[in-house]
Amino acid sequence: MQTYEDQKAVVAKLNVIDDILFQKMAEDQEIAEEILRIILEKPALKVIQSQTQRFLRNVGAHSVILDLLCEDEDHSLINCEVQKEDDDDHQRRVRFNHSNIDTVFVEKGIDYRDLPDVYLIFISKFDTFGENRTIYHINRIIEETGSVVDNGVHEIYVNTAVNDKSGIAELMQYFKNSVGEHQNFMKLCNRVRYFKEDQKGVQIMCQAVQEYAENYAKEYAEKYAKEAAQKENIQTAINLLKNGASVDLIALSIPSLSRQLIVELSKQLQQSV
Repeated sequence: MQTYEDQKAVVAKLNVIDDILFQKMAEDQEIAEEILRIILEKPALKVIQSQTQRFLRNVGAHSVILDLLCEDEDHSLINCEVQKEDDDDHQRRVRFNHSNIDTVFVEKGIDYRDLPDVYLIFISKFDTFGENRTIYHINRIIEETGSVVDNGVHEIYVNTAVNDKSGIAELMQYFKNSVGEHQNFMKLCNRVRYFKEDQKGVQIMCQAVQEYAENYAKEYAEKYAKEAAQKENIQTAINLLKNGASVDLIALSIPSLSRQLIVELSKQLQQSV
C-alpha cells in the first residue's frame, strides 16, 4: 500500500499539460475561466457553463470526447484540448471536433446567422507549425486580396515549446512545469498546489491517476482486439476471393468490411497474379 509520501511523489511529477491534471483543473469553472481569459486575451470573459470529458455521440460515425467544452456569456462555445504527443494530424483533429460541435449543438432548422461562434483551442507540448511562436491564430482569408473572412470559427494553437515571454507564454510554461506561484493565474496555481501538497488533494489525485491508467489499459486492449479481428476478417476475405467467392457474397458474409475494401483486395489479388 502506498504511503502518503509515495503518493505525493507520484503526483509531484504531473503538470497541467498532462491530461489527467488538466482535467482536474478544468473541472473548476473559475479555473477554466482564468485559463481562457489569458489565452483568448479577454480579461472580462465569463464562463457560464463548462464540462470536461464531454462525450459527443455521432450516430453511424466516429464519436469524440472533448477535454473541455465551455459556453461564455455571449453563448459562444469554447473547446480546449491538450496534447503532449505529436503523433497525429492535429489540424484535422481540430476540424473533426468542430464538425461534431456544430452537429450536436445546433438545433434543426436554425438560421445560419444564428449559429454560435466556436473557439477551438489546441494546447500542445510541441510547436504545431514550426514557426517559433507561442500562439497561432488561424483565419480564413480571401486569397486574392488577403482580406479576413469571418464565419464565426476561431482556431487557436498554443504551445509550451516556445517561450516568447508574453503572458500567454508564462501560462504555457506553467503548464509544462507546474510549480510555484504566478500572480496572473493564482487560482490555477492554488488548485495545483492543493492536489500536489494537501493530503486529501494528493489522495484524490492518486485515485484519478489510477482510474486513468485502468481506463487507458482497457481502451488499448479493446483497440488491439478490434485491430486483430479486422486483420483476421481481411485475411478471410482474401482466402474467399482466392477460392472464387464474389465481392457481394463476401460483403454479406463479413459485414465489418466495406464493399469498397473488398473490391480493393480483389484488385490487388488480380494484379499479383
